Amino acid sequence: MNVAPLNDRLPPDHALQIEALVLNCMDYRMVGPVADYLNARGLHGRYDQIVLAGGSIGVMSGQTTAWSETFWQHVRLARKLHGVSKIIVIDHRDCVACKPLDRLDGVDDWEHETVIHMIWMEALADEIKTREPDLDVELLLMDLDETIDVFAP
Repeated sequence: MNVAPLNDRLPPDHALQIEALVLNCMDYRMVGPVADYLNARGLHGRYDQIVLAGGSIGVMSGQTTAWSETFWQHVRLARKLHGVSKIIVIDHRDCVACKPLDRLDGVDDWEHETVIHMIWMEALADEIKTREPDLDVELLLMDLDETIDVFAP
């Protein structure tokens, strides 16, 4: 079967101006809260989303290079198809994926957990700025009670 490349099959009006690409963890506890948060910001229907275990850690960990490759391909496609101008990274507390991907114990400590997420999110923000310097980046850490800590990249 011979199929035309994706960009040859898209209608001309498909290049919507989606505001952001959101990266978040696959944790089932965060699906609703992440959507609620984005909707409250007025982003309903205005973001693309990629979900990977561990969020930023899933992209940056040396154990998940295939996920990283998928993430960067997704970023390029979201920019090309939807004109994405920002990446919003939403990691979360009590992330079960954090322990095996980060190889650190003691993640049960609130301050230690915050530092771990900051390190990984800032590393991802640096990599985004290297690969896609004109993209804005937001780094957010969501608690299970849905409160948000905002970190500057």
